Amino acid sequence: MKKRLTQGLLIACAGWSVNAFALGYTGDFEACMRKAQSQSNLINTCQIKEYKAQNKRMKKLLKITLKTTADSEQALVTQSQEVWLQRRDNACNIKNKKAKEFLISNSSCAVQMTMSHADMMEVRLHNKNMK
Repeated sequence: MKKRLTQGLLIACAGWSVNAFALGYTGDFEACMRKAQSQSNLINTCQIKEYKAQNKRMKKLLKITLKTTADSEQALVTQSQEVWLQRRDNACNIKNKKAKEFLISNSSCAVQMTMSHADMMEVRLHNKNMK
């Protein structure tokens, strides 16, 4: 009986940790891409939606980062984020473009870079909270 209870608790804890620490693509993106198959216009639509979701996630993580950062370092974090945004926009050729104007090459690049950056931010916050 105790063994089953312990196993149940471990499974529940693992589920909570996965929900609190969600790296990578959203489940919606994976489902969208399966439906799109090889239709480039649908793939681009999926990528634009995922870019928006990852960008929103990144902004949320930035707010949390700023709240948990010493006042003396907040300007540096903000400046670093602005430099990263400029690099992403230049690398993906999305400077001064709205997401709905992205070509498939723009959206693919923007999704990858934004997701990677958000993942990195999330790992840093997780590691900072573990200390």
